[in-house]
Amino acid sequence: MAENFEDSIYDDDVAVRFIQTHIPQEIQGKYTDDDILLITDTMVDYYQRNGWLDATDPDEEIEIDVDDIVNFVVKECKKDKDCHFDTNPESIRWIVEAELDYEESLA
Repeated sequence: MAENFEDSIYDDDVAVRFIQTHIPQEIQGKYTDDDILLITDTMVDYYQRNGWLDATDPDEEIEIDVDDIVNFVVKECKKDKDCHFDTNPESIRWIVEAELDYEESLA
């Protein structure tokens, strides 16, 4: 994750394009840009719940558990009435990892 997520130049449109081009082609057609945006917004909810966006020490190391993020996203999307896409954890994992790669590219 970028060192200071909120202060980074995070652009939702750029993030979605980045993710769409970094997930396997066979799952690209399963997820619209809006689907990807919903997933990334859910990831931000996860970050907030874990206090990652409130960190005051930019040198503080955050241990990322991709499985935990994927499980959170899948669980939250299953509860969300706006979530009409495949919540297969393997597919969601590709999106989560691509989003994390985008965040890393901002560091």
